[in-house]
Amino acid sequence: MKRLFITLFAALSLHASDVVIEKAELKSFGKQIHVNAKIVQLSNQRQQIVSRLGGHLERYFVEPGKKVKDGDKIAEVKSLELSRMSADYIALGKKLEAAKARLASTESLYEKGLASKQDLNREQIAFASIEADRNALASQLASLGVTPSSLKKPTDTLIIRAHSDGLVSRLLVPLHTNLSAETPIVSLVRSSGYYAIAYIGVAEALNMPKKVEGELHIDGKSFRCRYLYLLPKVDEETQRAQMLFWIESDSRPLLLNAFAEMEINMPPFKKHVAVKRTALTMFEGEWVVFVPSEGGHEEYAEHDEHGGHDEHDEHDEHDEHGEHGGHDENSGHDEHAEHTEKKPYEVRVVEPVGRFGGYIAVKGVEPGEEYVADGVYFVKSLILKSELGGHGH
Repeated sequence: MKRLFITLFAALSLHASDVVIEKAELKSFGKQIHVNAKIVQLSNQRQQIVSRLGGHLERYFVEPGKKVKDGDKIAEVKSLELSRMSADYIALGKKLEAAKARLASTESLYEKGLASKQDLNREQIAFASIEADRNALASQLASLGVTPSSLKKPTDTLIIRAHSDGLVSRLLVPLHTNLSAETPIVSLVRSSGYYAIAYIGVAEALNMPKKVEGELHIDGKSFRCRYLYLLPKVDEETQRAQMLFWIESDSRPLLLNAFAEMEINMPPFKKHVAVKRTALTMFEGEWVVFVPSEGGHEEYAEHDEHGGHDEHDEHDEHDEHGEHGGHDENSGHDEHAEHTEKKPYEVRVVEPVGRFGGYIAVKGVEPGEEYVADGVYFVKSLILKSELGGHGH
């Protein structure tokens, strides 16, 4: 039985690295209400990428759900109009070279008195006109993603690119479709443009203060939300007022029109010592958090790191030999008791007085005091095993 206990204890110690120690901090807690919320996106946060020229849709470089950045390739279109534009640009380049040569010749003749001022003006106007047409065409090509200076021959390949970061929502046009100019081909959702509409009673909404905080909970994940304003009309189906929040999400994508729980924190706000929700647990019928004992946690971590369980095996061997070799039976236990004077963690009874987001306001812990934020199950098991068998580190 003794060896079985030590084996179980050694298995628990393998998870000692899962214990996360953090410091309690002061946070603001107010009155909380819980309501349903819908994930939406404002019209200015959605984009439709279009083909600015008509042509044949050859291929997509993206698929629904793919993240794209500004400038990434979206699709390839074969465009006869682009072929004509690039051919015209090359032709204008050759005309410009000829006009430049004629202008230089006319200037030389004018200086020698062999050409009139009218002849010089005519060549200058002709050169400027061709140059203006070429520059205008170069600007149009550049806006289509074509580098004019790299054109050596006409091209009909138009690459359509993203104009901002986002998530591909839908491909709007099947492949090998003949497109007209300005045809939307891809729907793009900006990853930073998620909002939540919280549905709340009309009376509560009309008396809602401006300074409120929100946290959206969906599928075990939490998103902080910033309150923007009350929408000017109630929802027709639910007859509930609608509060608009901006979801302070990172790069994590959300599903539009999905419903989730919104936790709203509103005045009056009070400062309380806060610990993570994961730190709070029931122990012997009371709410508790675990705190590192003075010096015990460091000693335990160091002892566990160096494989301290071997000492137990040695003590067991001494005990077994003691039965036959006349050793003092209490010597090993005294030595063990001396080693276990310091327990790594202590139980601290607390009183929960509020909650918001991932934190619980508690009485019984001081600001800046260390506590076990994660790995509570391991610590609880460690303490229970220690009390049961007297073999805690």
